[in-house]
Amino acid sequence: MDLKKISRGGQIFIVAGLVYFIASFLAWYSVDLGDFGGDISFNAWDVGFLWGSLWALLFLVGAVLLALPAFGVNAPKLPAIAYLVVGALATLFTLLKLIIGEDDPIETSFGIFLALVAAAVATYGGFLLFKESGGDLGDLRDPNKLRSSFGASGGSTMTPPPPPPSGGTPPPPPPHA
Repeated sequence: MDLKKISRGGQIFIVAGLVYFIASFLAWYSVDLGDFGGDISFNAWDVGFLWGSLWALLFLVGAVLLALPAFGVNAPKLPAIAYLVVGALATLFTLLKLIIGEDDPIETSFGIFLALVAAAVATYGGFLLFKESGGDLGDLRDPNKLRSSFGASGGSTMTPPPPPPSGGTPPPPPPHA
């Protein structure tokens, strides 16, 4: 394994993404049942796909894609901005879930706080990846630069239709029914 093949931002994203993935299995919320038998806890996989498990899966995929070159495996290379966007959205949705919470008797648990910190650190790793790839904060305001970072050209990617043949007579109109 050659860690030199992974940039600093990639290393930060990998570690933070794996921490988020692990935190997704820890308790995010719990309910104390009192005399009825202890407590019940809910993790990211229980509170809704958009709030935690989607980001856990995306962090895991991103970490694997960034780590594979260190093991000598050719992997698809995603634009660096994709890692920044995943980190930022995971931070936003995890924070929103923390603020919105669950119903009254349900208490917040350790896992969601660890996931929030991991998502913020992954966002920083994604930002470093973006900077290491030559990105600039000004690029985030320019739609053409954002499109080009994903391999698209600044304008339309469709080719125009060929011009009509020159000379000759036009085709007859369609018959009326």
